[in-house]
Amino acid sequence: MQAYALKAAREGKQETSWLNPNEAYETGLQVFIERILDRSISAEFLDSLQTLGRRVSLLGALNSLSQITLKATMPGVPDFYQGTEYWDLSLVDPDNRRPVDFTDRATVLASAEDPDWQNLVQRWPDGHLKLAWIRHLLKVRNQLARVFADGDYHPLEVTGPHRDHVIAFARHHGRDAAIVAVAKSFAPLSQGGRAWPRAESYDGAIDISGYSVEGAGGRTGTAELRLSDIFQDLPVALLKATFKSGLKAKRKTPSRVSRS
Repeated sequence: MQAYALKAAREGKQETSWLNPNEAYETGLQVFIERILDRSISAEFLDSLQTLGRRVSLLGALNSLSQITLKATMPGVPDFYQGTEYWDLSLVDPDNRRPVDFTDRATVLASAEDPDWQNLVQRWPDGHLKLAWIRHLLKVRNQLARVFADGDYHPLEVTGPHRDHVIAFARHHGRDAAIVAVAKSFAPLSQGGRAWPRAESYDGAIDISGYSVEGAGGRTGTAELRLSDIFQDLPVALLKATFKSGLKAKRKTPSRVSRS
């Protein structure tokens, strides 16, 4: 925390900088950080910070799932940085320069062949859920390589009370297609970051006219997907589909997609 605060202060160039360091200010900053993190002095503050941290961590994890789903399925080439396969709660350098335990990640990856999503959700703080979902996304990208490399993009309409909490679109190449849906603005649906959002909390549907999705919530060939059905396991979904002729899609030029 001290190293991060020093870097932030110098780069902010308000009271100190890399070229003209203010020793007195920087010493005060270091002492301030030391004292607010000393439980014998700041116990009440630290208890409040830990409570906030737990809530922000859950909201961050939910947003991370949505972000990695979008970057892996939107037109473009997604970036995946080594070392961020789990939730990355590090600050910027030097904190994010810690060594990566690739052996542990390889072990977890080997067990993600047939993931138990509900079990992974129960253990969400360990980050294994994120790695398993990344693996699933890349597996589908590989199975539908032409869809994601050369396919068209078609935004889908979301209806219902929670329509503003969902982003949905389709990708297709020929008759092969994929339906993508991710939730957003999680605070109202997670008790302010206190609990994982329940599938039945999502009231709405995605209009998939022009596409056929088999086995989605038991509604084979239906023209809509209920949010509560597709978010049964996670508040994100990537579904294989079939494109029907006659639907105009928006062609997107591939571009680089930033990391999450």
